[in-house]
Amino acid sequence: MAEETRERVLAPKGSSVKINLSGQSVDAFAAVHHSGAGPGLLLISDRDVLDPGIEARANLFGQEGYSVLAVSNGLSPSDIVEAAQILRDLPATETKIVAVAHGDGGMLALQAATDAGFEAVVAFDVMPLAGENNVLENAPCPFVLQYGIKESPDAEALVATLRDGFTRKDGSRIYGWEEGAPGFSIEERSSFNKLADSLAHSRTLEVLRRVVGPYYDYAALFAEHVYHEFTTRDVDATMATMIDEPYVNHTPTLTGGVGHDMLKRFYKYHFVDQNSGGRDRTRISFTHGPDRVVLETYTKFLHDSVIDRYFPGIEPTGKSVEIATVIIVKFRGDKVCHEHLYWDQGSALKQIGVLDAGNLPIAGPEAARKVLDETQPSNIYMQDAWATSEGKPI
Repeated sequence: MAEETRERVLAPKGSSVKINLSGQSVDAFAAVHHSGAGPGLLLISDRDVLDPGIEARANLFGQEGYSVLAVSNGLSPSDIVEAAQILRDLPATETKIVAVAHGDGGMLALQAATDAGFEAVVAFDVMPLAGENNVLENAPCPFVLQYGIKESPDAEALVATLRDGFTRKDGSRIYGWEEGAPGFSIEERSSFNKLADSLAHSRTLEVLRRVVGPYYDYAALFAEHVYHEFTTRDVDATMATMIDEPYVNHTPTLTGGVGHDMLKRFYKYHFVDQNSGGRDRTRISFTHGPDRVVLETYTKFLHDSVIDRYFPGIEPTGKSVEIATVIIVKFRGDKVCHEHLYWDQGSALKQIGVLDAGNLPIAGPEAARKVLDETQPSNIYMQDAWATSEGKPI
């Protein structure tokens, strides 16, 4: 299927470099945001070599907005201090630096934090050494410790021990992720768990963005994305607001696309020219996080044209539809990474007259209207049950 496209700009990838530590040349890996600069992030591996998993993490943090230098484990605290200075001196590094480390590399980062000048440390699956508990107590900056505890009683017990009596008030946190086992956060490894890594990554960015940035206006970035979806209806401009391989999932109908080409096809032939008449949207809430926004909306539209994302395979009925929608948008740096959209499909189908709900408790437009106005009638589908509690003590 031939089509005109603008030149596709892909996110830059990092590269292997050599740095000098303790008078010796060692392997490292550098990555940076597409803007060419960002706060410094020293990434410390849990292994003595830089494997593809660590390089993938370096590229990920580069896309998030950082100037990244990745080094292997097996170094000394003084080596980490030297590496931090090399990172600080890179042209792409903007002043302040942080550390993200794995396994034994986490203890290295914490031990070197003062001399290295780290503004924050995030450590995964770090096992405090005997006699080193004071390293946590005396850490000069906020830290976040993250552990995979699935099927790992030792890790789960360690999390409980570390949390006991934990009193720091600088934003330091300790997390145990039951979704993943130790090593869950490094791609290209058998222990990698995508869900646990996604949860932990948000907690990582929570502290990093707070102490060194970079700060992105997600509301404005998403507004630009929506502007091209619904106003200019420019598919290339829409895709330009997203990462190289984004996805969109309209959960109730399984419509959307995974990856650049599939999503672009969806937008071009099944979305931007399928915006119905009389469409009106009201924002109910807009919640910001370190790497995502959650948008709750009331939407009213006419089913006066084919709308594949809502009613695939159903011819226009001309009926009015009112739905409440929750949109969860994840960002990677200053680009949209993915969107999850949720609404009450039963209610929508009932409103266009293709679903006979009978006595089933499926609300029509009143469900969306109650999101707009909480004083609208409650318990309308449980009137008999509701009557049984009339007058009872509360």
